[in-house]
Amino acid sequence: MRLTKARKSCVTTMMKDTICEAASSLVEQHGVNGLTMGRLAQKAGMATGTLYNYFHNKEDLLNFFHMRLVEPYHQAIEKTMIASLPAPQKLRQVLQAVLEQAVKYKEIRQLVVEMDYYSDLRKTSGPRLLQMFTTIFEQGIREGSFRPHDPLHTARMFRGTLRELFDLQLGGASDKEINRFAGTLIHTFLAGISVRDGTSRKRSKTSKKPPAE
Repeated sequence: MRLTKARKSCVTTMMKDTICEAASSLVEQHGVNGLTMGRLAQKAGMATGTLYNYFHNKEDLLNFFHMRLVEPYHQAIEKTMIASLPAPQKLRQVLQAVLEQAVKYKEIRQLVVEMDYYSDLRKTSGPRLLQMFTTIFEQGIREGSFRPHDPLHTARMFRGTLRELFDLQLGGASDKEINRFAGTLIHTFLAGISVRDGTSRKRSKTSKKPPAE
């Protein structure tokens, strides 16, 4: 009996993955309005009735997309958080995880956002992300990497700028532009809150050219 249930669960997961891949392909080709349950069943190579065995309606499909989109993102950040790394390096790795997930789930994210599901996505993932970012900034203050500041407010700003990164992607920005934005983002945050020993300032003073005669 257990083996039968395990096989059934495996088949269900495989079928849902197949359906989601077909839905992503339809959104990429025809946009969100082109995604219907009938067209999705045809794209996935199954009868419409079979499709409804796995997803009762489009909202049910979106809930599954939500899980696929958010959980890998959260897991990647949580893995970084428990690593024995200084806070600045953790921030860089978090940003890298965000970029990787944004590329991997680009069509899914577009589907979720364009169908006005973003507010629900934000309500479920926002507080969790905020707490994780706050913890990283608190670590940086404790270890002396970051100057004293309000870690919660900084976490809110960091989370907000990550949303702008996703908006750039959905707006059709090139990978080069998105990577440039990400580089500016991490540089701005680290330059703004990092503890400095004055070395760079001394170097800049000694490197000035003498005035022309």
